[in-house]
Amino acid sequence: MTIVAEICEILKSSVHLAEFDKRVMQLMSQLLTKSVRESLERLDKEIIQSYLSDGWEIDRLEERQLTFLFGTVSFKRRRLRKAGEKSFLPLDKVLGLNSRERYSPSFNEKLSLLATGMTYRQASQSLHLLTDIEMSHQGIHNLVQRVGEKVFNSQVEPTETELKRPEILFIEGDSVWIGSQDKGKHLELKRGYIHEGVRRSGKRGELINPVYFGCFGTSQDLFKQMSDYLQMHYDLRHTVIVANSDGGSGYEAHKFEDMLGRHKSFDYCLDSYHVMKYVTGKLGFDKSLLQAVWMCVKAYDREQLVLILDTAESVLEDEKQLEKLLAVKSYLMSHWEAINPLKLRDLGVSDGVGTCESGHRFYSYRIKKQGRNWKKRGVSHLVAIMTAQKNGTFEVSYRSSSPHQVFSDKVAISMRQVLKKTAARAS
Repeated sequence: MTIVAEICEILKSSVHLAEFDKRVMQLMSQLLTKSVRESLERLDKEIIQSYLSDGWEIDRLEERQLTFLFGTVSFKRRRLRKAGEKSFLPLDKVLGLNSRERYSPSFNEKLSLLATGMTYRQASQSLHLLTDIEMSHQGIHNLVQRVGEKVFNSQVEPTETELKRPEILFIEGDSVWIGSQDKGKHLELKRGYIHEGVRRSGKRGELINPVYFGCFGTSQDLFKQMSDYLQMHYDLRHTVIVANSDGGSGYEAHKFEDMLGRHKSFDYCLDSYHVMKYVTGKLGFDKSLLQAVWMCVKAYDREQLVLILDTAESVLEDEKQLEKLLAVKSYLMSHWEAINPLKLRDLGVSDGVGTCESGHRFYSYRIKKQGRNWKKRGVSHLVAIMTAQKNGTFEVSYRSSSPHQVFSDKVAISMRQVLKKTAARAS
């Protein structure tokens, strides 16, 4: 019976479209797994011929399972032996299969990416729901750790032949705190990224050539990552650098400038979100004062700001409120140059800073909002996958760390012989 005839038979006997859909999926999975099994076993039979001619002997048949995106394939292949030589499996060798490998590289990749957006338990349920493949949440966790470790340790060479020379380059840094499995401790995800500006399409903005960085080391480790990337991909001698952060420990202005080589000029912006957060936290006791102060900050009107703060200082009687007011005054005055809005700096750009904070959600939803506590090693591997995903380098990073998974030339040569024999039998 042809595949079309089988589908017609399913359509005839199905009660509704949902049943038809499920049965066709089962048919396709069975057809694919059976066809792949036969193809692999034919390839194995052809590959061993040259070894048999060279004095090797068949030791035994060994069965193996390999899970692909379309299903799990069970197939048999021959182990060869020869006096004075170590026995081996030719099919595994030419396909680049490691001895304990149970999943295809594509399966590893897709499942790892699935786990970046949900818990491992949810990923297990989703996998079974969509593919009928069963895998425990602990199994998915172990798989993600293996993949993440490879991505974490990978070194992808640049594909550009020339260094980039943009007129302006933005660099940002910030942190996200998450729960640790070590009692009473937290882990700090250091985040940074660079981009070449914002491309507007209506009201929506899109970052130009963004590159993201993340680690659980020190801020120095983060800046080392960014510095190495800049040296490898950019010539900044004629580039204006604009840095942005909350000004906290490890993210001061000089930390950004120190990591740069030669550059045209450097401007530092204190992140407006964190400025507003600080001021609001201190002046929440007086909404009208808070609004007046914030209007002056937005307008970058130092004279009016000083007048408002001095006036408030002269009338406040509560010591705690006065202390908070003086803290705000000291904070704003000491950071006044860095608070200057980008649009007022005569750099030819009006936006491009303050986007690091909004980018936290991609990470925080998975590693923070779902109430999870982590081991540093485990979450480092997951974040490595997520960062590579954001940069569009996940596949190349993972595959570059697995060079033995490249097919041997013998696959194509042997399959040509298999196809010739198949065509001869068909005729």
